[in-house]
Amino acid sequence: MSKKVSKILIGVLVVLCVVEGFFLYRAYSGTMATVQKVRKIERTIDKYYKGKIDQTQLQDYTYKGLIAGLGDPYSDYYSKKDFKELQQSTNGVYSGVGIYMTQNNTTGLITVVKTIKGSPADGSGLKKGDILTKVNQTSVSKNDSLNDIVQKIKGEEGTKVKLTFLRKTDSKTYTFTRKAIESPTVETKMLKNKIGYLSISEFDEVTVKQFESGLAKLKKQGATSLIIDLRDNPGGLLQAVVKIADDILPKGRIVYTQDKYGNQKIYNSTNKKQLDMPLCLLVNGNSASASEILSGAIKDRKAGTLVGEKTFGKGIVQGFFSLGDGSYAKLTYATYYTPAGHNIHKKGIQPNVKIKDNEKTKADEQLNKAIEILSKK
Repeated sequence: MSKKVSKILIGVLVVLCVVEGFFLYRAYSGTMATVQKVRKIERTIDKYYKGKIDQTQLQDYTYKGLIAGLGDPYSDYYSKKDFKELQQSTNGVYSGVGIYMTQNNTTGLITVVKTIKGSPADGSGLKKGDILTKVNQTSVSKNDSLNDIVQKIKGEEGTKVKLTFLRKTDSKTYTFTRKAIESPTVETKMLKNKIGYLSISEFDEVTVKQFESGLAKLKKQGATSLIIDLRDNPGGLLQAVVKIADDILPKGRIVYTQDKYGNQKIYNSTNKKQLDMPLCLLVNGNSASASEILSGAIKDRKAGTLVGEKTFGKGIVQGFFSLGDGSYAKLTYATYYTPAGHNIHKKGIQPNVKIKDNEKTKADEQLNKAIEILSKK
């Protein structure tokens, strides 16, 4: 190798080292600046803030704020306590008041979907669309996440919580006594023409067994076709919906995910079980996430007919990543795709048969349409 070439290579290496050092310095100085500012805010709070200071809460909100800076409504920080409560809720058992709620991505408004039968909120008079405005004496703002509000509503069994709701211009406060609730995520009934009806309110750990038990019950009652109602179902656990799809679909793809590095994970049905009857799925604008995984698989695989309105459009996957001290970061880490390769994020899934319920009448046009479709098969 010539001296000239050697000098060029050495020069290139020096430049690379300088550039790398520059970026390392920027990262280090940026981190130090952040730490220094946090400490300065803490000193300012200690010096001037007149109210009571909860150091644990301050720390938790520092971590929450870091993740909130992503601007992703689905990513969040969970303290050790928060994560334990979340595990209880996804198990399908929790201590609360029994209200399913949803949050509008645009307005931030948190509204009632429905109440759970036998829960403290059952028979209270709450209606779908009622807007939550207060938890106890604390106002609910559009910047509050649904998860944070739910955690405030939950609590120790036997304790009370006051919830204020707005219906048009009328505001009403309810006082509920919390109790342990096992979420009845599946409900069934027989309809005319030997049509079985099965609704799924969300996909929890208990949902798979409830679904299989409900389906077996309907078959025993003589069902020869099935309606699965996913309207107002906000989603839930990926593993739960995959297992249910596996009970319905013949062998083949259910869904696949892809992370930021292009790595794919494919979920297939095994053909050990398969629904052996005509199927309709009911969907609407609040059918989201896991509901759309099932809907997309049914539609793409032509295993049933989707009836209703365009779904919500949440085609991203969240995972929980341990931070080593019992706390977790919930982050959007992948995009999911239907069997035909469609990502429906912010697009939704169009039903095979579009029909909108008329809220002015008591008739359920979407359900009636599904009954009509199945009665002809």
